[in-house]
Amino acid sequence: MVQDLILTFPDESASHLPLLWVSSPCRLQPGPDEETKLPAGFVVPGREAQQLFIEFEAPFSGFVPEARDYKARIQVRVGHRKGWHPLLTFTLRAANIIDPDRYTVYDNAPLELTKDDRRRADAALLELLEEHGDGSPPDGRRRKDPPNDGDADTSG
Repeated sequence: MVQDLILTFPDESASHLPLLWVSSPCRLQPGPDEETKLPAGFVVPGREAQQLFIEFEAPFSGFVPEARDYKARIQVRVGHRKGWHPLLTFTLRAANIIDPDRYTVYDNAPLELTKDDRRRADAALLELLEEHGDGSPPDGRRRKDPPNDGDADTSG
């Protein structure tokens, strides 16, 4: 049984207190008539997964994240073990936060590369492959062609 969740910043100083689990909305942007659930223990049967939206909040209002990437970790307290245990570690891209009052990150994926960045990356990869000599990657694995995402420049 999951009893509690917190969000921590393992690479930050002690001044970054854990964020506490304060609610579990039914979806990312609940409507005005939808109730938000307060933190409450829940069971996850073995070999199953549950999708939950969890809102974390700083215990003191003075916490304001900087516009940068943070290493964030969700820790869990479960009924059959003592103390906090790591559940998930991820990069929180706080530079993507667009509302100063609500720190909802809508896309936590790395920023898209521009076409010029992709061309430079492809050129660097080809240069490495040529240096290696036989056209295979330096680690010995076979190279897979990247998927065609429909925006390849075919103008020649």
